[in-house]
Amino acid sequence: MGRRVTSHDGSSDDGPSRYGQSQYGQSPHGQSRRGRSLSSGSGSEAPGRRVASGTASSDSVPFGPGSGDVSSASAEHGSGRTVRSQRADVSAADSGRFVDARVLRSGESVSERLDSEAFGGPGLLTRPKVVDFPERLKERRKANRRQRLTRMGVAALVVVAVLTLIWSLLFSPLLKLQADQITVRGTNTWVSKGDVTAIADTHVGSSLLLVSGSGIEEKIGELPGVVSAQASKRYPHGLDIVVKAEPPAAVLKDANGDMTAVDSEGRVLNAVNASVKGIPVIEVKNAKKSLDNKAVIQAVKVLGTLDESMRRKVSKVTAKTQDSVTTTLADGYTVIWGNSSQMRLKKAVVDTLLKNPKQLGGAKTINVAAPDKATIK
Repeated sequence: MGRRVTSHDGSSDDGPSRYGQSQYGQSPHGQSRRGRSLSSGSGSEAPGRRVASGTASSDSVPFGPGSGDVSSASAEHGSGRTVRSQRADVSAADSGRFVDARVLRSGESVSERLDSEAFGGPGLLTRPKVVDFPERLKERRKANRRQRLTRMGVAALVVVAVLTLIWSLLFSPLLKLQADQITVRGTNTWVSKGDVTAIADTHVGSSLLLVSGSGIEEKIGELPGVVSAQASKRYPHGLDIVVKAEPPAAVLKDANGDMTAVDSEGRVLNAVNASVKGIPVIEVKNAKKSLDNKAVIQAVKVLGTLDESMRRKVSKVTAKTQDSVTTTLADGYTVIWGNSSQMRLKKAVVDTLLKNPKQLGGAKTINVAAPDKATIK
């Protein structure tokens, strides 16, 4: 008969009769094992050895055969140590010491932790919306088509605007040169106004933007007797031309008595019934051929550089060579110019001597072929 252990609440436990065979079975010798029971503070009883945990609940831990029954109080004691260890680990985590993460517990669920600020806030790890790629491709193509059409429209408008502007400025009547808006000034008997106007008329009907003023000036300057020309555009339809014309430098008189007026560059002035009074005369055999003669050309250049007052005093011009151009003045003085070089210095010497006849001492010939060594005789 087994031993009875009475708990604190007065209940009894027959170890062999209740648990000896039913829970652990027969011992190796055919005898039933008798469990030992210790009373707990809660009044519950269980086979094996029991240790009071200090709480209302108790737990028993059976052991294998041959080892005896160990009370669950040791497990409760170990659990208490585990809770205290967890609290110590949390305190260690707060203080920055090493913490075993395996024993840490969290009161938050997985979804709550995923939605926390540590993971980027709510919705960060939510499943993305499935995109309908064919529809998206159609929308993109439609947007690209609309963008291309917009660009093409803008480009077409720009091209039309540019073409309209070009047509308005260059080909429309807006800036066309009109013949009645051309004015010419500065011509004389030897430089015909008609000749100058004829050059400008070639640009009538063209836009002033296409009319070259320098081109007109160059063409007018090629006319005999024209020293210079200036063409100014007067918008929207006009053109003003100012010409500086010179009288003939000399008149070539051939053996037949025919007179041909030429300018300082040897160009023939085609004037009809023009008076040659006061123009120096150069006697030649043939006027046309004489224009290729270097001596005649030098004589014309010398006469072209003289002042109008002195040119009128010239009664005779001779030039046997290109370095022996000589003029005879109406007052009896003869000036040997040599050639057309250094004419400014030569004229200054001659003017000084003619203004002070006493310096000549009665001499009538002034030789300034070498102006820095002028001689009189």
